[in-house]
Amino acid sequence: MKIIRPRLPQNCRVICVSDIHANLKHFKMLLEKCQYNKDKDYLFILGDIIEKGRDNLQTLRYVMELCKDDKVICTKGNNDTMCVRMAFDDHKDKFLERISSRPHNTFLEMAESIGIENFGEDFKEKQKKVAQSFKNELEFLKNLPIAIETKHHIFVHAGIEHRSDWQNTSERYAITQPWYLRFEHCSPKTVVCGHYPTYNYRRANNTCLPIFDNKKRMICIDGGASTKCAAQLNALIINDHGGKYDYETVFVPLGEERTVKNAVTSNCKPVHVDWESHTLTVIEKQGDLLYVQIDQTGERGLIPENRTGCWQGKLHGWVHLNTFLSAKEGERFYISAETEEYYFGIAENGQVGLLPKRCFE
Repeated sequence: MKIIRPRLPQNCRVICVSDIHANLKHFKMLLEKCQYNKDKDYLFILGDIIEKGRDNLQTLRYVMELCKDDKVICTKGNNDTMCVRMAFDDHKDKFLERISSRPHNTFLEMAESIGIENFGEDFKEKQKKVAQSFKNELEFLKNLPIAIETKHHIFVHAGIEHRSDWQNTSERYAITQPWYLRFEHCSPKTVVCGHYPTYNYRRANNTCLPIFDNKKRMICIDGGASTKCAAQLNALIINDHGGKYDYETVFVPLGEERTVKNAVTSNCKPVHVDWESHTLTVIEKQGDLLYVQIDQTGERGLIPENRTGCWQGKLHGWVHLNTFLSAKEGERFYISAETEEYYFGIAENGQVGLLPKRCFE
């Protein structure tokens, strides 16, 4: 496993970001909000810089430019490998299968930028031409390190294996392991990772903010950009005070910013939904909301119908139940989706959920 071990000076600041997913505008906003100083600060980017968003090629080139500075290090994420596979490894059928499920991706952006379309014809010739035209970009992605190790931290996209020689963690595990906060590791150092959005975990408390597990020595920072409905980009700032550390969190929501004009108060307590293992039974329909029961726990609550869907023959929820938020006049809210009566998004305090549209009228 390729590991970078930078020598950090005392009293430096490390800004750590993961899972940008081609959201270049918001990434720049996040760095500005962190007051990133390229002359002093270290910037660690923990993979998945591309795919799922819309500015793939521009984001890739922006990160490449940042990485010309030795104080900026980017590790490899699972999505970063897709472009390389499409360029060098995919046979025609696999390639066409991939673009049918993800018609907007980095390799196709590359191809379209030089006038190449329709890979159903002359596949090998077109694949090779794109790979040659974007040799520098593809080499950058291919050669990204898997982890960064400092005196007190390990930075990696998904996680490290539970073994004393964690340095021999397989690349596949390091960039693809889901639900990493449910696992353990042997290192005395704190593992900082992304890959799996914090919103997936109950302990995120209905936010997309970073999760700190001091007992397991893990910090998960993925804000779910371009993977969750209401999502954000997070920055974990590590401040070194002569060998003692403290952490700050800065975040930038991806939704449309609006200001609350009419305050609203809610006493509802959100009910966590595990999108993967929880299935839902509809008790009744209430307008464009569904009153449901979680089959595995018996918990009940309301969820927007457009935030549910059938998967493997069962109804699943992509957001939590009863996420009716409180808001004061003048507070900011970042809208990601809507129903007939509600906006769904992220509140100024990081809470994810619903506010009545009348709050903004």
